[in-house]
Amino acid sequence: MKKVILSFIAAAAVLMTTGCAKHAATGANEANKMYFDAWMSLNYPELYEKGPVGIGIYVIEETEGTGIEVKEGGYALMDYVVSDLEGNVSAYTTEDMAKQLGTYKESNYYGPKFQTTAKGALPAGLAEALKGMKVGGSKKVIIPTWLMSYSSHDTEEEYLEESSSTLSTIYEFTVRDFTENAIDWQIGKIGEYFSENKDIYGEMTVADSLPDHKGFYYKQLVAPTDTTSFKKDTTIYINYTGRLIDGTVFDTTNERLAKDSGVWSASRTYAPVSIKWGEEYSDITMGSGGVITGFALTLWQMREFEKGIGVFTSEYGYGYSGSGDNIPGFAPLIFEIEIVAKPEA
Repeated sequence: MKKVILSFIAAAAVLMTTGCAKHAATGANEANKMYFDAWMSLNYPELYEKGPVGIGIYVIEETEGTGIEVKEGGYALMDYVVSDLEGNVSAYTTEDMAKQLGTYKESNYYGPKFQTTAKGALPAGLAEALKGMKVGGSKKVIIPTWLMSYSSHDTEEEYLEESSSTLSTIYEFTVRDFTENAIDWQIGKIGEYFSENKDIYGEMTVADSLPDHKGFYYKQLVAPTDTTSFKKDTTIYINYTGRLIDGTVFDTTNERLAKDSGVWSASRTYAPVSIKWGEEYSDITMGSGGVITGFALTLWQMREFEKGIGVFTSEYGYGYSGSGDNIPGFAPLIFEIEIVAKPEA
């Protein structure tokens, strides 16, 4: 360890004394630039000598994709691992990495996540790395601290003039898919889900969304005993299970299913929950709080002792941000709900 540190200090000293004209920097990032150049010369000397690409990133590895091209203003579905120059991982999407780090939880979502490619929505260096990439392609790139900025400039020199506190970063990522419209992409995935589950949904297609609610679908599983609508402030009781489009359970009132799915919690009571009806679906509450729009819309289709499934895009769920560690952003959701009798006290 001492030898590595001394070598690093020596490399930095050489850079300071020689000036290294082609890598010189002034302004807010002068010290950051000197440190980064020393690190690069020690760890990736050949790559450092070859020089950066674009506005100043270094490409360690690259595999070309064969799908559609990633463009500005859309959404790239990506698997990634993000770390600093010392190898400390700060973000990841894969189950394997979670297990390596000892942070794996069965209830968490592991898989690709959407990154918006709108101008200014990504660090400048990552946006540069995505330029010209196609679906299926992958890269491992080093992004210096000044290019972790969300500002937009044409040259590295302009970024170097800005103050920066974010660490230089190594991004290793694969583009799994790309779309210019995240809602339409989800509707397409729901259509695939219907096709793969015809035993449940029959000939249902994405054209069968609820009128005035594009991207929301309801399928009755068990007919109600009474078709009369519930009155405002009526309290009913339900069991439910929430799933991602791939079938992964993230929430349920069924204790056995919760244990089997890895989402069981000792602090929770597994039993039917109370729902208070509203004048409109948006007024429906569960317990003492509100519910997401898709859940409320599903209930709004139902009558006494009915059982059904609501399937809907993230527009009716948790939007671009997702919820916690088990529901990613832009995730279509499935809720199976059954209206049941009031539990005995």
